[in-house]
Amino acid sequence: MEQRALDRRNLSMLILAHMLTDLNQGAVPALIPFLVAQQGLNYLGASGITVAGTLISSILQPLVGFLSDRRSLSWLLILGPGLAGLGLGLSGNLPGYGWVLLAILTSAIGVALFHPEAYRYANYYSGPQTATGMGIFSVGGTLGYAMGPLLLTFLVVQGGLSTTAWMCLPALAVAFYYFFQQERLRSIRLQQQSVLQESGKTDWRAMSLLLSVIVLRSMSYYCLATFVPLFLIKARGFSTPLANSALTVMSIGSVAGALLSGPIADRLGRRRILFWMALIISVSVLVFVFTPGLLAFVILGLASAALSASFTISMVLGQSYGRGNLGLASGLTVGLAVGIGGLSAPIFGFLADRVGLSTTLSAVAILPLLAAGLILALPAESL
Repeated sequence: MEQRALDRRNLSMLILAHMLTDLNQGAVPALIPFLVAQQGLNYLGASGITVAGTLISSILQPLVGFLSDRRSLSWLLILGPGLAGLGLGLSGNLPGYGWVLLAILTSAIGVALFHPEAYRYANYYSGPQTATGMGIFSVGGTLGYAMGPLLLTFLVVQGGLSTTAWMCLPALAVAFYYFFQQERLRSIRLQQQSVLQESGKTDWRAMSLLLSVIVLRSMSYYCLATFVPLFLIKARGFSTPLANSALTVMSIGSVAGALLSGPIADRLGRRRILFWMALIISVSVLVFVFTPGLLAFVILGLASAALSASFTISMVLGQSYGRGNLGLASGLTVGLAVGIGGLSAPIFGFLADRVGLSTTLSAVAILPLLAAGLILALPAESL
């Protein structure tokens, strides 16, 4: 059975859930400068907070995706957001670096549990308009990333780190909503099962190349998200709230990239647009490092739009190459590849402690060029 058209109502609710869940993950980079200031962390320690989330995500999401290809796990749309909100809410209310890491880890587990199942239902609700639907669904997560730094910074500036407790409320609302949607979700799953069983085999060669591209993209993103605020504070003299607003600028650019990339890629070719996005990322990151003042925010927004576009297109390509294992394909592209890229944060932190943030960020411009070479080897998608 195949959806006749894009299911706007249910997809809209899933987009909202995506936004309110990813709000917690997006807030973590904004939390880092406050922890650096109040707990005296060095760059390596700060990047370790990022690793706490990305490591568990990279391990859990493919496993959850693999299991979801074989049985209904719709209850993860309850548990995932609940843990995501709880972990972040506790992160500013615990003593010591180890406890903070544990809280961030709990939040990351929640996010990891949510994504594979959410991407499965997003694919179903998108019907034949897969690129459009998945692109819009990605915007939900991007908006969450945009709101997370803004909301967390506002709360902490006004009331201190303990106010992170308020961050748990949106995700708990998502868990409450999907608690009452379980019967409908199980019915959808039964309808989708026969389609998945007949949709073909996974092209593992193509998937391997694509995962490598996503790893390089993820390395670029996590380095920027972790160190751009610190770079603006140390090298440009920005205040912490203003520097953290760069994360919101990145997310706004990401929204534009996610919205525009689907229709453009469908018209001009996904591999072609993915290739050009890699080149744009490389150039814009390098220009950002040497651009003074608020103009740097514009360049950063361009880089973020290209990063987001590359992720959206990669996600659609991944579902094309892995049509016989939709959950696993989602877990690999959103979880494993992104997580492996995120694990590079301590490497860049180690480098930044020794050669400085400017040199480290400049080195990031090399990564998209490597990705561009791999993109040229990708086969034509089957969607």
